[in-house]
Amino acid sequence: MSPSSPEKLWTEGRSLQAKGKLQRARKLLKQARAQAPRAPGLALELGVLEARMGMFKHALPTLKDAINLAPTSADAHYNLAEVLRATGQLDRAVGSYQEALRLDPGYTEAKFGLGGILLSQGDAEQALPQLEQAAQNLPQDAEAQTILAQALQELEQSQRALQILSSVVQTHPDYLAGHMAFLRALNSHAKPSQVARHIRSMEETLDMAEVLRSFDQDDPGSVSALQLLANCYQAAVMHERAKQIAEMLCRHKSSRYSGAILSGTLAIQTADFDAAETWFNKAIELQPDSADAMYRLSVINRLAMSAEPLLLGELNNTTTASASQRLFAGLALYRLLSRNGRPEDAFRALATAKAVSAQEYPYNAAMTERGNANNKQAFTPTFFAKRGNDGHTGKGCIFVVGMMRSGTTLTEQILAAHSKVYAGGERDDMMSIVESLMHDLTKVPDLPSGWAATIGKKLHEEMFRDAGSASFATDKLPGNIDYVGLIRFLLPEARFVYCHRTPQDCALSTFEQSFSSTVPCSSDLKAIAHKYALHEDIARYWTDTCNLDMFDLDYDAMVHDPEPHIRNLLEFCGLEFEESCLYPNEVKREIRTASVFQVRQPISPKSVGRWKVYEQQLEPFTHELARLRKTLGLQGT
Repeated sequence: MSPSSPEKLWTEGRSLQAKGKLQRARKLLKQARAQAPRAPGLALELGVLEARMGMFKHALPTLKDAINLAPTSADAHYNLAEVLRATGQLDRAVGSYQEALRLDPGYTEAKFGLGGILLSQGDAEQALPQLEQAAQNLPQDAEAQTILAQALQELEQSQRALQILSSVVQTHPDYLAGHMAFLRALNSHAKPSQVARHIRSMEETLDMAEVLRSFDQDDPGSVSALQLLANCYQAAVMHERAKQIAEMLCRHKSSRYSGAILSGTLAIQTADFDAAETWFNKAIELQPDSADAMYRLSVINRLAMSAEPLLLGELNNTTTASASQRLFAGLALYRLLSRNGRPEDAFRALATAKAVSAQEYPYNAAMTERGNANNKQAFTPTFFAKRGNDGHTGKGCIFVVGMMRSGTTLTEQILAAHSKVYAGGERDDMMSIVESLMHDLTKVPDLPSGWAATIGKKLHEEMFRDAGSASFATDKLPGNIDYVGLIRFLLPEARFVYCHRTPQDCALSTFEQSFSSTVPCSSDLKAIAHKYALHEDIARYWTDTCNLDMFDLDYDAMVHDPEPHIRNLLEFCGLEFEESCLYPNEVKREIRTASVFQVRQPISPKSVGRWKVYEQQLEPFTHELARLRKTLGLQGT
């Protein structure tokens, strides 16, 4: 073999590649090809090297030569597909991946590449089998597992996706993309407690200052990542990090609007309404048609009447405005007009906006009814007589439950004013436990002995994780009214506070919020009536049939005469009376619910009876509730 033979040049080129000397390696491989232009393996290796070096314009013709020389080479078709994908030629890349798989049906990398493109093109259903097979063959590949989880999320298989991502971040703690995907999944499925826990874990594992700097760029991907991280830091009540992100967003032209919205939101959560007003007005300067910013101003009573024409135009814009834009415009207009003595115009705007939302997020009445039926099947007086003491014996857990907008935030704020209470807000612990049961509570009676104690202990630990020296911890997620039986099974010592108020006030307050996807019933008055009646039905079942002890807190009576009701509340929870509980507006803590503005005010009955202004407009709710109460035997409620 002569020193300059193609074989010798090829061998030397490979040696240089191994040493990272890519330019010299390419030069030798090109010389080898000049001497052996019909060698398909040589063409393939040169094309792969050029692709590795980012020289895609050179790699494309080289790899096509490799295919012409060896049309049955799955490797050549696969590598051509990779280059086509890197250069944005996705449809052609799909064809090359498919040809590689036709030639070699077990080609794992081709399955992964094909599945990734199909997912990016919005075809998660076609992508899933490719990604599943690739991930099965690459069990330790963090990227393959993460992309599979993203496909599962798209197909609403959230529990499986979360399990995969949880495993990825545990086995690959340095893989940032896995952490971001996990946070995005937790955030999109309303799991604030787990979001907070994981972002704190990332602070311990990764150099988050460096991570944030890596996203400090003026492009959509970086902005999206920073917004996600900001939401996570807010969930973890890590304000300094969230403010740092807001400052980053404000530095770049394309993200200044996002930075202003985030800064205003942070100001609201810390009750600095003047600063919030400044930031939201800045957002409007940047985007004059921002219905979102105007809605946020309306929430804190800082929106000027001059916004009416713009909001009306956005609300009625059925061609270019998104559903969320129209919703925010209608909600802002409703608040603006109602505060300026125009209730009929106000409610008309609200109804228009909510009709848009109801179409996008329909309410599933059958699911609510099935939930009540499953509860009654699983949690019977006999069940509690036999297994009522199975759970963890930890004390101090207080669950504030009821219908949304029934006074749960104020109630927790009253408790938070006590020196021995840690306020946990709207936690997602019970939602996660129910998800682990596949949303089927009828499985509970068949669970083995010891399950309740184990899960109950974990639940107790989670509620007290950030409680410090406090001996009581709250969870004020209203929807836990549906899980009172399960909670009682897990934590026999738990205390329940059931909040309720005049139904029409509750319905109006629900209807005028931007809950949308998180509370689908909130967009339709008859749906709110259905949910209200079903929540009354299950509450009565817990107290009257199962004899579970719940403190009955009448919001209307309490705000008219706070002290006796607050004293009784504290006594029920096992707490001594403290004067500070009469002044919950003075508690300095972050609040992330729709009541953030109201609970910063002294206890007052001014919201009681507000529904009477809209009595006629609320008739669909009133009539439907009366009908359902009669059907369910709740006339005396």
